[in-house]
Amino acid sequence: MRKKITAIILAAAVAMPFAACAMPEEEERTRYDINAELSKDNVLTASVSIDYVNNSDVSHDELWFNLYPNAYREGATFCPIPSDKIIAAYPNGRNYAKLDIQSVEVGGKQVEHTVGGADENVLIVPLENKLEPSERVTVEVEYTLKLPNVKHRLGYNNKSVNLANFYPIACVYSGGEFKADPYYSVGDPFYSECADYNVTLTVPDKYTGAFTGEVKSENEAEDGKIFVIKANNVRDFAAVLGEYEKASGLAGTTVVNYYYYSDTAPEKALNTAIDAINVFSDMFGEYPYPEYSVVQTSFIHGGMEYPNLSMISDSYVSDAYNDIIVHETAHQWWYGVVGNDEVHYAWLDEGLTEYSTMLFYDKADGYNYTFDGKRADALAAYMLYCETYKNNGLGDTSMTRAVNEYEGDIEYSYMTYVKGALMFDDVRNAVGDAAFFGGLKNYYRDRKYKIARPEHLIGAIEKSSRTRVGELFDSWLNGNVKLYSKN
Repeated sequence: MRKKITAIILAAAVAMPFAACAMPEEEERTRYDINAELSKDNVLTASVSIDYVNNSDVSHDELWFNLYPNAYREGATFCPIPSDKIIAAYPNGRNYAKLDIQSVEVGGKQVEHTVGGADENVLIVPLENKLEPSERVTVEVEYTLKLPNVKHRLGYNNKSVNLANFYPIACVYSGGEFKADPYYSVGDPFYSECADYNVTLTVPDKYTGAFTGEVKSENEAEDGKIFVIKANNVRDFAAVLGEYEKASGLAGTTVVNYYYYSDTAPEKALNTAIDAINVFSDMFGEYPYPEYSVVQTSFIHGGMEYPNLSMISDSYVSDAYNDIIVHETAHQWWYGVVGNDEVHYAWLDEGLTEYSTMLFYDKADGYNYTFDGKRADALAAYMLYCETYKNNGLGDTSMTRAVNEYEGDIEYSYMTYVKGALMFDDVRNAVGDAAFFGGLKNYYRDRKYKIARPEHLIGAIEKSSRTRVGELFDSWLNGNVKLYSKN
């Protein structure tokens, strides 16, 4: 029998009219032109030209860029690897990245830059003239980056090279400041706006590459290959290199690729990715990009999402492996197309992505997981967690915390993934399927390529359902909900 989740909340939902919000005008996008070469000893020599557009309503006399690779350096205050995963992440012993910035130019003139932030995680570039709203300026950075030997988002290992967050990426300007959170080890500490990318990447000739965007050309170079990649209107850019086999198929008009080196059933992984693109396109709105790649790699977590690209850990197999593919593919909608501040509102993408993963099994055939089974497992796991770790559920079960405010990966995962999915299921039960899915479609449509905040999601469901659900969300988010199962 299907189990029903019931939430006891402080205030009930009431019917209401809801006025439509004005649609924001389409913004101009920043453009990144990246030219990088990876040596055989895993040193990246790169130049990036950033045609930055000021989409804020204030002038800037300096620009800030995230320097995520510095988190992997020796002496970093905030290590990107959780302390309990250090040994697994560094199977060949602890080692470090080294980022050297050779020069920074603004408008063709060299400037004295500063590396600052809470953990040398920000490149601060002064501007000779104030950059007014809607104006553009070109910032050029030349640097070298010695990659760490680590199973993480950025680094090389025995099977692959993960190139994520490897270039200076513009900090979001919001609330009167540039947002430049350190690279916390808990969660996905990223926050960025959509931009256009033109990337030329030269790699050793043994490598095949999986990328954000479309490969426009692949040519031979001396002892190497040159990939030219173009990606428009994406939240960031990533690549994975390795000695891969490749399988491809179609999800509608989208080319879906699966890159692997040790999979005895690659057709299942490819078909899972195709099914996920099809299901989520129907459920939320069409996948807007021409290509999507799933790539097997060495990674201490289950998987990691990037625009048009998902990293899947080679330490998983069978149903669990394919479940990660579904989850990371759902992130193409929630994080990729609809962006959010992942540091302060992690539940907004992770909770909705985990619930989307549950919903997938209600729509796709041929899988051993079911929606009812996944939901029952989530409820049982969350209740056990509360009993075990939170003094019978009386501890802090709020979801409004920044990722660094959680005690660690376990608490973060239960609060954002598991409890987040249960929250969305309760909202769905409160407003009904038509209003819930209609609200998600409106949310996807209205916040496409933009930054979403909680009020955008809540407002979309309220508009669709003509019901106040803000108090219901608040009860979950603030930790006031108590759960029990009922047959």
